[in-house]
Amino acid sequence: MILVGVYLVLAALFFGGWYWFSLRYTRRKAVRVLRWIEAALVNQGHATGMHWLDSSRFKVPLRLNSGVFHCAWMIVQLSPCETPMNWILGKLLGRQDVIIFQADLDWAPMFSLDVHNFRWFARSSRKSSPADSRWTFEQTGPFVITTRMDWQKEIVSAMTSLAGMTGKEFLNISFSHHSPHFSVTMPLGTIAPANPTRTWMFEAVREVATSALPSLY
Repeated sequence: MILVGVYLVLAALFFGGWYWFSLRYTRRKAVRVLRWIEAALVNQGHATGMHWLDSSRFKVPLRLNSGVFHCAWMIVQLSPCETPMNWILGKLLGRQDVIIFQADLDWAPMFSLDVHNFRWFARSSRKSSPADSRWTFEQTGPFVITTRMDWQKEIVSAMTSLAGMTGKEFLNISFSHHSPHFSVTMPLGTIAPANPTRTWMFEAVREVATSALPSLY
C-alpha cells in the first residue's frame, strides 16, 4: 500500500508539473503571437485585447481601419499540450497552430459558402527520393470539387479570386448569412516574423471578402 501511495504521489507531481509548465509555455507563446498580430496589422489596425476561451485557445478583438469589416476578431488555436496524452496525440496527428479571422460585413452575403483547401502529394515509397531523375512530375492548376449544381455570380467571383491567389495558405474560407458573415482559417506561420508576406495577409483576406460582393463594393 505504501508503494502504491508513493507511485500515486509521483504521478500527481508529474502531471501537476507538466500542466504548470505547459500553461506557462502557452501563456508566453500567446503573448508572442499577440505581437505577431500587431506587426501583421501594421497601418491597417490594431488588437484591442486578449480573452482566453480555454487552455489553448484565445480571442483577440481587432479594430481595423478598413470599412469592409465590422466587429472583427481573431481566434488563435494552439496545439493542446496541457497533458502528456494531448501532446503525444498532437504530434502523431500532425496538428498545427492556426489563426481564424472572423468579421461581419456591411451586408450579410446572399449565399452560404464553405471552401476547404486541400493539397496532395504522393509517391510509391518513402525511401524514394523526389530528386530522382526517373520521376516525371505533372503540375495542374487549381480545381474545385463542389456539391452545388449551380453557382450564383457572387460565388463565381469569390472562387475566381481564390484561384488566383497563389502562395496564400488559406485552409478554410466561409461566407454565411449569420454573424460572423466571413471567416478564414490560416496556419499560425502566416503571420510569423519569418514570413515575408505576413503584412499582406489582411489585404488578401479583404480581397476575398469583397470579391464575393461585387455589387456592394
